This record gives sequence, structure tokens and C-alpha cells, in this order.
Amino acid sequence: MKYLFLWLIGAAAVRIPGGSVSRVTEALFAAGLPVMIRRRRRDGGRTVILRARDVCVFESICQECGVDYEIKKMYGLPVLLRRYRRRVGLFIGGALLVAALFISDDFVWRIDVTGNESIPDERIIEELRELGFGLGTYHKNVDFDVLHNKFLMASPDIVWIAINMKGSVARVEVREYMPGGEPPPAACANIVARCGGKITNVMPYSGSAQVKIGEEVEAGQLLISGVVEYEGAGVEFVYARGEVYAEVEREIFVSIPLSFEEKVKTDDILTEYGIKIFDREIFFGGRGRIDPAFYDTITAEDDVVLLNTVRLPIKIVKTQHTRIDTVSRTLTETEASALAYREYKLAFADACRGATLLSYTVDGGMNEAGDAYEIRCTITEIEDIAKTQEFEITDGSPAEGKIKENG
Repeated sequence: MKYLFLWLIGAAAVRIPGGSVSRVTEALFAAGLPVMIRRRRRDGGRTVILRARDVCVFESICQECGVDYEIKKMYGLPVLLRRYRRRVGLFIGGALLVAALFISDDFVWRIDVTGNESIPDERIIEELRELGFGLGTYHKNVDFDVLHNKFLMASPDIVWIAINMKGSVARVEVREYMPGGEPPPAACANIVARCGGKITNVMPYSGSAQVKIGEEVEAGQLLISGVVEYEGAGVEFVYARGEVYAEVEREIFVSIPLSFEEKVKTDDILTEYGIKIFDREIFFGGRGRIDPAFYDTITAEDDVVLLNTVRLPIKIVKTQHTRIDTVSRTLTETEASALAYREYKLAFADACRGATLLSYTVDGGMNEAGDAYEIRCTITEIEDIAKTQEFEITDGSPAEGKIKENG
């Protein structure tokens, strides 16, 4: 606090040579002047801090004592004001900054979204912006009850939303119609085969099963129908759900050539800096000189936080472009084999994920041309081949309508 007070009223750092420190400080204390001894110098002297208005008295005392001294520097708020007294713009900018800090909590500077699982944050933020609520909005004039209702009417995938302001941060909490992005019950869908195979189990949760255990099916074949027929009671269209397991065969093929071209990063790095105010980016020169075909680009954004508490609607943007060159690479058979088996293991693990492995055969070696190491693997496994395929009811009542498939 003492240093802060001295900075506000103006201070001076002065040097007193060794052997004269005690005489000068005793004279200063006798005159009633506050002195802060800062540090000892190698020659035995000291650097002391005085109030700027006491420098004249200090100089008189040193002259009476016959002591040499050096005024190292003058600093503090009065010094700054005198230095920049002709630069009115700085004072206006400072005043505007102080004013901005006082009114900053009345504007939206950041939006945080929680509670969403399948709907991305960007989509929710964009829908709010279209309703007039976004970065830079003066939220004191926002009727949040009306905003909530408008958002729910425009977003059928969201059943509940709450926007709470904490300072300049809008905390948006939502609830999706069904967590995980499941479609609403009013929709209709069939379940078809994602790939071909031999059926081992059929578990329809809703809808009508169209296949039996032991039946061979092809990709795209109907497994569970969303059209349920009741004898003498018409037809009902439902959203079919269920699991259909089948014995399927998968093939993994990996080929690593002995000679190939590879893209590598170089030491040619170009860094650009800019600022982002709300959604507008401003870069300081060099923007647009980069060909994305030859450079790998990484962009990082850092928030600007004032006094470790106030988060400004400004981000420092750092974009780093690393040049990519194409080089020729030649492998030995051993090196190609190692790379091939590495890729094969990753592909094998991915193919068996979520499935029950029954058997597999694998064969690896150089191809007939002798220019690549190849691995072939055939896997037999049991997996869920069910794939949901939505459809619409058109041209008539549900009982008499036609099915229009989506996708």
C-alpha cells in the first residue's frame, strides 16, 4: 500500500553514496520527511524512495551535509500526467475504458451453453442471435421469458431453456427433446440392414420384425418395419426400434509401398497476430498471403482479462502457418512390414469394436510386383447390423398414406 500511495502522489528514487547514508537519513527523519530505504548498493550506498514534493528539501540537506547524490528517476501518476498532457486521446481512451468497465456487466460478452448432448453449442448460439440475443446485446432490455418462448417455438429439438446472466456472461442451459439426440415419438422409421450377413438374433422394441434367425440378408434389406398392420384394425406407423444381430464377414486390407511421397513439416513458420472483437477479426498485416495447399495452419485464441476478473469481449488471435513439403521416402521390407502391421492392428481393433469375434485369418507379405508389403485379413463376427431409416407419411391419412423415405 505504501508503494501504491507513493505512486499516486508521485515519488523519486535517489542514490546516496556509502558512508553518507546515516547522516542523510538522520537529517531527513529530523526534518520529518518519510523515507523508504529500498536496497543496498555494492559500494555501501543506498537507494531510497522519497515523495516527489520532498526532493527539494532532500537536495538542501545533501548540500548542507556536503554529500553527493543522484536522482535515479521520478515516477508516479503526476509524472505520467505531465508526460502525456498533450496527448488528449489517451485520457479520453482511459475515461472510455473506465466507463466501459462500469457498464460492461450490462452487455453480453460471452455465451456458455450447457445441457446439450447432440446439438452443438454453435447452433444454439446462432438461433439465439437470430432472435436478437447475442454478443454485444444490452441484456437489461431483454425480456427473457419472451425470449425463452420464442426460442422453444423455433427449436423443436429443445424442450426447455434458461438463460441466466452472471455479469457479462450469459449462461444458457438447455434440455434436448430426448438426450442423445433420439427423434421424437411422432416420427416414423424403419430399421434396415447396415450390411449383409446371417441373422442370429432379432429383438424388436417397437415395430414389426421382418426377418428370422438363420436368414441371409443383404445391405439395405428391411429388418424391422415401422408399418404395423393389425388384423381388422388398419395400419399404424411407428418409429421402429430394436437390435438385430447377424454373423458377418469383414475384410481388412493394408498396403505399404516401399517408395512413396510423404508430407513433412519444415522450419518455415509464419506467425500472424490479430484481435477478435465479438465475431469480427482484425489481423495486423500478412493476412491472405498463405496458400493452404502448402501450409498447415493452427489458430489459438486467448481471452483478454482485465485485473484477473473482468473478461473483455476481445480475444488475442495467434495463427501459425507451418510450410509442408513433399519428400520422397524409401523403406526396407522390414520397415514396411512394421508400418503395415501397425495399421493392421488399428484396423482390426476398430472392426471388432462392439462385436463378438468368431474367427479370423490373416496373411501378410510382399506383393507379386515386389513394391509393397500387404496384409489381408478376413474376420467373422457377430454384430448389430440395425440401421434406422426415417420416413414421412404423405398423401392421405396415416392409414391410407404413402411412405416417403428420408435419406
